[in-house]
Amino acid sequence: MWATSSRNALSSWLKADSANIIVWHHRIIEAYYSPNFDEERSDERTVSLVSHGPYEVRLVELPRKLQTETERLWLELFDHDCQRTIDSYGGRTLVDITAAAESLCSNARDLSQTD
Repeated sequence: MWATSSRNALSSWLKADSANIIVWHHRIIEAYYSPNFDEERSDERTVSLVSHGPYEVRLVELPRKLQTETERLWLELFDHDCQRTIDSYGGRTLVDITAAAESLCSNARDLSQTD
């Protein structure tokens, strides 16, 4: 089941420093246009943005049949040890996705340090 972050949490993410925002924008755009992500498939497509230990933040394009007008891309924090998604976020804009990516990456880093 997908856990969607609240809009209140998103507003605090948007206060991130502008240098980090630019770096995350670049990572997301680069991942989206990478050869690993740019294939015609009917199933979900996924590409890694960053990993910390067994925790990976991934950009996910939903299968066409599950896409809505407002949510086509998802981010997920995936735990490879447990083989499950810990958290995820579906956004409407690159700004939304960027803020969520930074937060999920921070969570991955924190989790890997507590293992």
